[in-house]
Amino acid sequence: MKKNKNIVWVLVVISILGLFLWLGQKKATNPQNELTKNELIKTEGKTEKEKNQLQMEEAFYDFGRISMKNGLVNKNFTVTNQSDTKILLSSITTSCMCTKAYLIDSFGTEKGPFGMPGHGGVVPKVNEVIESGESRDIKVVYDPNAHGPAGVGVIDRFVYLEDANGKILELEIKANVTP
Repeated sequence: MKKNKNIVWVLVVISILGLFLWLGQKKATNPQNELTKNELIKTEGKTEKEKNQLQMEEAFYDFGRISMKNGLVNKNFTVTNQSDTKILLSSITTSCMCTKAYLIDSFGTEKGPFGMPGHGGVVPKVNEVIESGESRDIKVVYDPNAHGPAGVGVIDRFVYLEDANGKILELEIKANVTP
């Protein structure tokens, strides 16, 4: 009889632990990436006018092998307003605190830095109007030392540009970080 009670208690404890593990995995998903995936799904069946009119020739860059000892690396991406109306770029955010982004206006002035929400304070709003046919550069800066020795290896980071209508354009950088 006592043996049966012990078995029941063991099963209850295992069930509770399993429930906690399952709930923990659901919360561990990255909401920023989920938002981007959902946004991409939402735009698949839309007409060109309903999709994000900010466009880029290049939305991905691989730095290749970079050394921590050489410090910061950066890449400029050009974004162009392909619509016939002006677009308000409301925010620029990054997927990790090791990555910063700057908006460069037509005079070469940098606005930013824009970083990861919730880390290191509030990320300022961009609130920059991009006229029809106009282009702007987005300077993406990656710090290979931000994660210390644990940051060695392949990295994959994202920068999200959101317009006033909530449409998101995604930039991606990769690198293989060495000591």
